[in-house]
Amino acid sequence: MKYAKIISSGMYVPQRIMTNAEFEKLTMFTIDPYFSETIGINHRHVSEDWETPTYMAAEAAKKALERIGMKPEEIDLVIVGTDTPESISPPDAARVQYLIGAHKAEAMAFNVNASCANGALLVDIAARYIALGDYRNVLVIGTYAMTKFLSWKYSWEALFSDGAGALILTASDEPGYIGSVARADGSWWQNWGIYMGAGTMNLQGFERGLHKLDLRAAYPATVNEEGWPLLINKLLDKYNLTKDDIGMILFTQVRKKTIEKVMETLGLPLEKTHMVMHKYGYTGSACVYMAYDDAFDEGKIEKIKGKVLIFLTSGVGFQQVATAFRII
Repeated sequence: MKYAKIISSGMYVPQRIMTNAEFEKLTMFTIDPYFSETIGINHRHVSEDWETPTYMAAEAAKKALERIGMKPEEIDLVIVGTDTPESISPPDAARVQYLIGAHKAEAMAFNVNASCANGALLVDIAARYIALGDYRNVLVIGTYAMTKFLSWKYSWEALFSDGAGALILTASDEPGYIGSVARADGSWWQNWGIYMGAGTMNLQGFERGLHKLDLRAAYPATVNEEGWPLLINKLLDKYNLTKDDIGMILFTQVRKKTIEKVMETLGLPLEKTHMVMHKYGYTGSACVYMAYDDAFDEGKIEKIKGKVLIFLTSGVGFQQVATAFRII
């Protein structure tokens, strides 16, 4: 049996920045100091028309490959996670495979959509494929272009930013990948999303604005404040780990105060997490990979070798996934 380990990361961030002050001027809503202090976001990155989801994903992937000098032909599988796809069909992953040059080796490619829970789910899927011996090198990419689906007339739209993050996993004789736990509750399906699809792809659907992101009912803070510690404790119990084993937890970068409260609930210091919403805004499917890449560049990943890193992600629908790796 093979294990999986993380060997590289990369990200792409659009150059165009919209500050909170600029957002307030555009929408006529006052969002500060709440957004800066509570959410942790003081600006967002907005993709241009040419910065499509597949373009951003491919650029993040290229940086991950360049970091370790790996050729795209060495990639066996490309998995793209997004709920802002470039098209409903064909999947973004096939185009990303082509854009990075992995088509020369006919690497398998497919999309996953667990909304913003994609980050932890993709690495779990990749690690399981590697364990089965089906693939050796797997590229996972979260890409997010939610600003393209905004109306720019609601205060809550200040949350969203665009970008992509990528990780490369490879087969290893030692773990590496430990395992995962997850939960979902579809009774929240109607709360928040982009509801254009089969059955609504008509004039009435456009008139109702179903092609835009729609916040119909906010999720209570308890979804993550209670759900995240629940999953962490479940993960520790399942794999006979202790809190002392934890080197870092990378959460969905959706709310600074929630992350702080969860770390307090767990009895862990803030040094055992890493936040990037003040740098990149909220980037959904991409955010935990971008946080990993940023932490790596700051030397934090090197410092937790031998310890456990946990990806813990949440997405509308809702889904929550926690996946653990030992850093080797």
